[in-house]
Amino acid sequence: MFEYLLVENLGIFSRLEWKNHKKINIIIGENDTGKTYILKILYCIAKSVEEYTKCSETDDKSWKEILSDKMFSVYQPVKRQLGEIVNKSSNLNRLNVETRLRSEEYSFYFIKDTKDLITRCNDTVYKQFDLNALYLPNQEIITAFDAIEAVNEKLKIFGFDQTYQDLIEALRLPTSAKKLDKPLENVLDSLENLFSGNLALERKRFIFKRGREKYYMPQVAESIKKISILTTLIRNRTIKKGTILFIDEPETNLHPRAIIALCNMLFSLSQIGVQIYLATHSYFVIKQFEILARKYQESIDLCCLEKKEEISVKFYDLKEGMPDNSIIDASISLYEEDVRLDLEA
Repeated sequence: MFEYLLVENLGIFSRLEWKNHKKINIIIGENDTGKTYILKILYCIAKSVEEYTKCSETDDKSWKEILSDKMFSVYQPVKRQLGEIVNKSSNLNRLNVETRLRSEEYSFYFIKDTKDLITRCNDTVYKQFDLNALYLPNQEIITAFDAIEAVNEKLKIFGFDQTYQDLIEALRLPTSAKKLDKPLENVLDSLENLFSGNLALERKRFIFKRGREKYYMPQVAESIKKISILTTLIRNRTIKKGTILFIDEPETNLHPRAIIALCNMLFSLSQIGVQIYLATHSYFVIKQFEILARKYQESIDLCCLEKKEEISVKFYDLKEGMPDNSIIDASISLYEEDVRLDLEA
């Protein structure tokens, strides 16, 4: 799994060095501080290594080509040049990335004038068997399944970014009635018990089944659809040991009780070999993970982004407690305003 990341001149970042990645890694910060940029660069690296590993011996496509295609389709630069994602305000002319994945080093760079092929990657590319990467965007995807595929097919290059198409392909994999390993079965049962049902694919259409009752996606609550994506990916064995799971704002459309339950399930997944990266604005998310970290004495990384003249980055271990951050500051501000109004009444 990921152990180290250095990015220089990516998007709005001048430099970000992230050491000693954990089983669970949480990114917080106000809007436009680059949370999604971090998720996507890690996803592009992991997914391209996965796809390179799965290439047949007759396919001579290099990792540099696969990574270039992945970054192009995930970031979708407006002028259709990879160089657009290089930091515009930097005096340096190139984006540089270094990372360590499963103890192996990967690196690449490209310049502001780069069109569609990364300038240089490391000479040795290590195949990582049993690695798979999944990205769950914050937008609901199940209802718009067919529409997303149709738009991407029509536009060919730019439509919904590649994370959506990759997720659709993973969700279409057939499920099996065969029992999973006990820890995964426990996670699955807990998730499905939240809403007393499960997602199923019938005649290429997703439905939600609760006992003998069936509901089509427009009839199903957003929270059910979001949780059901995870249960489906566990059932079809896409989420398993060796998975790196990226989640953008898992709290979207979820009641706080469901958020807490989801955090518990993600923690359980991390204990069986799933590495998790998530970006959030939710106090409930980081507070529940802090409680879990302290309860089980498990290190959980909190990456705090703050926009000043440039993006500053601080790292904390939630096992040591909740640090001051912008989410808590906003909550305290609301509380103080409430107290002030009561005193004036």
